[in-house]
Amino acid sequence: MIINLIELKNNMKRNLFYFGLEPLKARYTYQLCKEWMPKTFAEYPDLNFVDIEGDFDPDCEIKVGAVLDAIGRGKYSLSQCQNFLNLLYNDKVQDGDIIFLQDYWTPGVEAIWYALDLYGYKDIKVYTMCHAQSVDEYDFTYPMRDWMRPYELGLDKRLTGIFVGSTIHKEQLREAGFEAPIHVVSLPIHLEATHDVLEGCAELDKKNVIVYSSRLDKEKNPFFMMQVAEQFLNENPDYEWHVTTSGKSFRSMLPGVLNALNELAKEQPRFKLLSGLTKEEYYNELATCKVQFNSSLQDYVSWTVIESTAFGADIVFPDFRSFPEFIDQDRLYKPFDLQSAVDTLETA
Repeated sequence: MIINLIELKNNMKRNLFYFGLEPLKARYTYQLCKEWMPKTFAEYPDLNFVDIEGDFDPDCEIKVGAVLDAIGRGKYSLSQCQNFLNLLYNDKVQDGDIIFLQDYWTPGVEAIWYALDLYGYKDIKVYTMCHAQSVDEYDFTYPMRDWMRPYELGLDKRLTGIFVGSTIHKEQLREAGFEAPIHVVSLPIHLEATHDVLEGCAELDKKNVIVYSSRLDKEKNPFFMMQVAEQFLNENPDYEWHVTTSGKSFRSMLPGVLNALNELAKEQPRFKLLSGLTKEEYYNELATCKVQFNSSLQDYVSWTVIESTAFGADIVFPDFRSFPEFIDQDRLYKPFDLQSAVDTLETA
């Protein structure tokens, strides 16, 4: 753990114990948990930010799972909880401290509540970010709702507050029986730290490129994206379409999508598949492209829209779910409508 125990013991500030996600460089989680959140909390002098790390192999990749690895998520979270329990056992936690869970699904936290109650703590505030969970019919956890929902509602009873990206998500949580205070805050990003990755981004020239960088899983609607790309490229011969990933290769839990992706790339040379991108390379794509295209069924706000607009890319998204909350109407297309998507791209 990144923590000085002597300083923690003698510290008169409130401790903010931060349970970040495993810092995968192929996902947004490395920047979020090791750069954006620490830099943001550093602006609050009355808080002592304590990064509760877990056991993690920086070279590991997602083997099974849509967002994070099915095994790796549990191992990382459980080891974080063990490390926090060691702090509790060694009297490094005090009433008035704060626990911040970067993700609602943080297995093992029930052991912390159990210990805090037995130790007699009365004022440990607990906050969490909720990215989706089983209340969203398009999320990969929705099929798990029969057993997961009781867990979610149990954690809700222990929370001081929940942070979500959109009002729609807040309404879904309320309808499902969540009672903790819910704060609509969009998604966290540290703009200065993001711009620092790509020097001189403001001076880069724009190219006739459409970028797609969402995952290729069911909830992101990738087959529709490929239909749009094929028609758009046929009608706009001076454009390219770039599908990007930071992973060593493209992956998906949706049957048939990778074959379709590779087949389209063979048939259409201006449909390019860019894998293994560093963050600098990805941000260069955003800084030089004309438009970031999105076809998601599920996004309560979107990392793609936040990072794209941070680097001056235009955006075209479906007029669906939470997107109209934060995207101008003329940048939205009729959902599931191929011609509407192409027309909106052509006017971007």
